Amino acid sequence: MVAGCCTSRAILVRSATSCATYEVSLRRLALCAGSPSQAPPVPVAFTLGARNVRDIGLTHARRPPVGIRPVPLGPSSEPALHYPLGDGSDPSALVALRHLAAHLRTGVPRTDG
Repeated sequence: MVAGCCTSRAILVRSATSCATYEVSLRRLALCAGSPSQAPPVPVAFTLGARNVRDIGLTHARRPPVGIRPVPLGPSSEPALHYPLGDGSDPSALVALRHLAAHLRTGVPRTDG
């Protein structure tokens, strides 16, 4: 590969229940070179912002069905929740993230405003 052909860029992805930042590798491949073999990315953590915690409900967001215990961030009156998923070496973290996301999507919206 030619020097300087690889760069990385952080992108922000937002959905109805989450906001996540991913680092994306941008590569130009020479026509004579094969595709580099890379394992799929493994998530290391997921952080749910305070507004999403409030929308889902703190009690529901604090009790995911997987063996993850969220760490509160920010003020205790309106915390964000950080869910550590591993060190990036265990592919089962992706399954845990999917279960966590499914659990959070089923959160009951608060009715008390």
